[in-house]
Amino acid sequence: MKRLSKSLFFRLHAWAGILFGPMLYVICLSGSFAVISNEIDWLLNDNRKSQTGEMNWDLVYEKFNESHPNYELTSVRAPRHKGFAAYSSAKTENGKTVKVFSNPVSGEVQSIESFWNVQRFFRSFHRRFFITPGPIGILLVSLYGIPLLILIILGVRVQGVKIIKLLYSLRGNKNKKKLWSNSHLLLSNWSWVFAAIIALTGIYYCFEVFKKPPSTKVDKSLNSNYKKSNNYDQIDNKINYLSRLSTGIINGFKVSSIGLDNKNDLITFYGKTPGSGIFFRPRGNIVAFKLSTGDLAWRYKIIDTTNHKIISDIADPIHFGVWGGLSTQIIWFILGLILSFAIMAGLILATKRIPTKYHPSKFTFTCSVIFFVLVLFYSVYGGYIEYARYVRSDLPEPRMYVLVVICLFAVFLILGLFVLIKSFYSVLNKKIK
Repeated sequence: MKRLSKSLFFRLHAWAGILFGPMLYVICLSGSFAVISNEIDWLLNDNRKSQTGEMNWDLVYEKFNESHPNYELTSVRAPRHKGFAAYSSAKTENGKTVKVFSNPVSGEVQSIESFWNVQRFFRSFHRRFFITPGPIGILLVSLYGIPLLILIILGVRVQGVKIIKLLYSLRGNKNKKKLWSNSHLLLSNWSWVFAAIIALTGIYYCFEVFKKPPSTKVDKSLNSNYKKSNNYDQIDNKINYLSRLSTGIINGFKVSSIGLDNKNDLITFYGKTPGSGIFFRPRGNIVAFKLSTGDLAWRYKIIDTTNHKIISDIADPIHFGVWGGLSTQIIWFILGLILSFAIMAGLILATKRIPTKYHPSKFTFTCSVIFFVLVLFYSVYGGYIEYARYVRSDLPEPRMYVLVVICLFAVFLILGLFVLIKSFYSVLNKKIK
């Protein structure tokens, strides 16, 4: 009975893998590169590189206004890592939004660029396959967290206690079936915990589509730690001063970005706190002031909100591995690649090892492949629409390296899918026979 049960779980694992594996492969592979997409832009774009030093908010603000008086600076972000430039958003005279990269120490503007870059491509493709309108694309990608979770449960059930041994041992490869089997086992056993985290956070995005987290509830009461200087009007670097002042309003508060609302004379500081605060989005804690007077407008602490809002602000940093900085991003990227190749090896294994009578029916299998192909074709169309939105005569041209990276990723993806389609073709032929 135990052997029969294990055999049943094995067949179910293979059956579900054949139906959902190709799409999961594309989602996981694109997600892996989305994790380090900002870093790819930095590596290939010299204008994103800058000196390391203390962030000078006032100089970044002033230097931009001096060089582009007709633009409106709406936000400024501190460098993501050492050696990165400060990143800002600004509106042109026509109301279009552009990216601005500045030296965080001297404030000098290094470049003004289009929003279409490597980061934008991978985030949009991974998040929603460029499918619009509304949340349709997000819902589609998020729902694939369910079959991923099911595949993990079935796989762990099949392996049982052997999963620990298989983390560090690789059986001999007597033939191609053993090669794919061993590769799938080794890679999936190293990534199944990571895959479960990705699946659960992905499913939460689906839940978030139907139930948005509550809006930020601000605390407008005066904080006892808030002590504004009596000579505020005489202070030259007001933004730097308010940045330091905000750290006393929320204990351990470290500013990561600011928002500028000139119409309402409001400056908003966003940031994290130490300890468990690293798992929240950079906008998890907020302190706002009146820029002209230095008066505290309001504050917001993530721990004072609802559980739904807390989970919403935790999901993204955990899903993309940004919670621990560059080190966790690299770990997430490697684990994402391992998971992607585990899916690939599992799909090839299923077409070679599982008897054809246990495969999905020809009709079901064909429908899944057609759906998969249609989604990818629409992604090409949707990607072009999004690209055209950022490539306009009144906006900076995207950098050439962006197109090169996209083409290399497309070639890598197509080669992998070619291997899968070839294996699927052999399955269909066996079905016919």
